[in-house]
Amino acid sequence: MRGLAQGEQSTLADPRLQLVFRSGGYLADPVSGSVVVQDIRSHLTTPTTKVVAAALDATTQKVGTGRYAILTGSTTTWTAGTYRAVCTYVMTAGGPTYTQVVEFEILSAVDWPTGAGYVGYLSTRRAWEEPYAASTVAAATLHRHIAEQSGKLEFYTGRFFEPRYLKVKVSGQNAAKLILNNPIIALEDAYAVWQTTTGEDTYKFEQYLYKVYNRHLDGYAAEVDDRIYPHIELTDVDGDVVTVSSWAWPYGNQNIEVRGVFGYTDPEMDQNQGRVLVGRTPRDIERICGALIARAIEDPTLTALSTWSPGSLSSYRTRDQAVTFGSSGGGGGGGASEPTGDPLVDSLLVRYCRPMAFKAV
Repeated sequence: MRGLAQGEQSTLADPRLQLVFRSGGYLADPVSGSVVVQDIRSHLTTPTTKVVAAALDATTQKVGTGRYAILTGSTTTWTAGTYRAVCTYVMTAGGPTYTQVVEFEILSAVDWPTGAGYVGYLSTRRAWEEPYAASTVAAATLHRHIAEQSGKLEFYTGRFFEPRYLKVKVSGQNAAKLILNNPIIALEDAYAVWQTTTGEDTYKFEQYLYKVYNRHLDGYAAEVDDRIYPHIELTDVDGDVVTVSSWAWPYGNQNIEVRGVFGYTDPEMDQNQGRVLVGRTPRDIERICGALIARAIEDPTLTALSTWSPGSLSSYRTRDQAVTFGSSGGGGGGGASEPTGDPLVDSLLVRYCRPMAFKAV
C-alpha cells in the first residue's frame, strides 16, 4: 500500500498510485473501464466519494502497457487515513467485468513531506478495526509504526508483497530458463543487453518467444506455486519449451533486462478463469504487521522482554507475578525465536521468506 502526503497528488507525470492490468503472463491494456476514489477511513461509516467515477483514458492515464495512473486531484483538504480506488474494467470486447481495488493512505504532511517512500502492509482502517491499535491512536502515529514494521517484514523475508513495476537485470546462463528473484505478476518486455563503442545496444525478445510462469495467480498455488521459483523460459514458434541448446538466454553478466510487474501476492478468486487478476497482499502479512505494531505501541522503549520475546518465557505465574525466562529449547516456549521473538508469529512469517540460495562471486 502506497501513500500520499496531504497536498500531494497522483498524476500521469508522477503516477504514485497505479492500476495494473494483465492478460496471462503479460501486461495488457483493458478494452474499457472506469475508476472512482473513495474515503474509507472508518468502517463505521459508508464510503464517501472523493473523485467521481470516470472512464479510463489512455491519453491522460496510461503510464505504459497495462499500467494506468490513478488520478486523485488535489488532496490538500483530505484527512489522514485510508482511501481506495475502485476500478471496474473489461479486458476483451464482450467479456466479463472485473474489479480491482487499490487502497492507499493519506499521510500527515508534518511527518511526511512526501509519501514517495511510504510502504505499508496494513491500513489504518484495519488497524483500528481489528483492533491492533485503539481508536485513540492517531493516524499519523499509526503511519510511522506501519512504515517501520512493513520495512522490517521486507527485510526479514527478502520479498515485497504488492505489485511493483521494475526493470531488473539478471545474468544469462546459456540455458532456456532465466531465473528471476521476485515472483512475476506480468511482464512487459525482455531484452538482451550489451555494450558497444557508442553505448548500450539491445535485442528485444518478442513475447511469443518465451513463457512466463505466474500460474499461482490463476488458482494453481496449491499444486504449483511459481512464487517460489520465479522464472521465464524460451519457447519455439509453436509455444513449446525449447530443448535444443542453440536457443538460449545468452551467457553474460547482468546482460538480460526484464521489465514488468513483480510481487508476492496471493491469488484472488476468478470465477471466469480469465487470467487477469493481479492478486492481493497476503492476509497473514497484514496480521503479522498488525501484531508487530501492537507491540510497538504497547512497549515503544523495547524494555518488556515478555512483549518482544515471548518465545523466551519458560514459566509464567500470575499469582505473585513470577516470570522465568530461558534461552534453551525453542518452538512453543523456553527459547528465543527469530526474527520477531515470537514462535507463533515466526511460524507464519517463515512461509513467506525467500528460499535459500547459493551464490559465488
